[in-house]
Amino acid sequence: MSIRTGNVEKLATIPGKGFIEGPSYCPDDGFLYFVEIEAGWISRVSMDGKYEQFYNIGAPGGLMGPNGMIYDSREKRLLIAHRDMGVVSLDPKSKKAEVIVGDYKGKKFNGPNDLIIDSKGNIFFSDPWGTSISNPIGSVYRWDAKTGLTDAFMEHMAFPNGVLISPDEQFIYVCEFGQNRIMRAFLADGGKSHVFMHAMTYFSGGMGPDSMGMDMEGNLYIGHFGYGKVFVVEPRLGEVIEVIDVPDKDATGTDNARFGGPDNKTLFITEGFQRNIYKVPVSIPGLPIPYIPK
Repeated sequence: MSIRTGNVEKLATIPGKGFIEGPSYCPDDGFLYFVEIEAGWISRVSMDGKYEQFYNIGAPGGLMGPNGMIYDSREKRLLIAHRDMGVVSLDPKSKKAEVIVGDYKGKKFNGPNDLIIDSKGNIFFSDPWGTSISNPIGSVYRWDAKTGLTDAFMEHMAFPNGVLISPDEQFIYVCEFGQNRIMRAFLADGGKSHVFMHAMTYFSGGMGPDSMGMDMEGNLYIGHFGYGKVFVVEPRLGEVIEVIDVPDKDATGTDNARFGGPDNKTLFITEGFQRNIYKVPVSIPGLPIPYIPK
């Protein structure tokens, strides 16, 4: 059975230059928010494709801007992984921005790229910039909502990027872009066993997995940069069960795939090279962020 229930359609082509990513649907106003990295904009597009720049959070030197972003439906805020600032909260109503965590033990991060939040309000975020296969100093950090402390949760990675947590909060998944693979680590005991991480899925070709969304059954929808595709991966065996192609031949910069829409059954895909945003209806609703298990 196909996961898709309709065709991939282009929602909008965003005018201007530079990369876009971080699609985040806000059910309170019906807009899909996203980031314009080099320009520092948090922008948004309506469901009929109308685009507007919403809030400029800044991007010193061009590339030091916002990267990954999620909408925290519990706290009614956008959470932004900002390469220069760290992890930032933005209230869409008041447009008030606040840095949640800006350093680790007094030292600035390499450059946060993506993030996710769990049911307790803890934020996991990747810090990849300046890392590679030959220099695997990338990390995934965890900010503890109760204590306000940050710890290095997964280390020695080659450009860790997208981050997700399983519906039962037993596992964390990370796109290790530099190794063209998805890593999985154990979360069940509060992170004490996070050293037991392993490669779940390897890809061949393209450049690497960028960012991803998850449906209610735990399937990962992975935007693979350089391919122009979204790979749907079943998490138990790490197998690809479906491939979603974007319709434009030159649109190979598929960087993010996230869920939204009134019933959370629309997958939104951002494509950085051509600044396109696509949408496709799916049969399994996306996992809310954060997901609060009943």
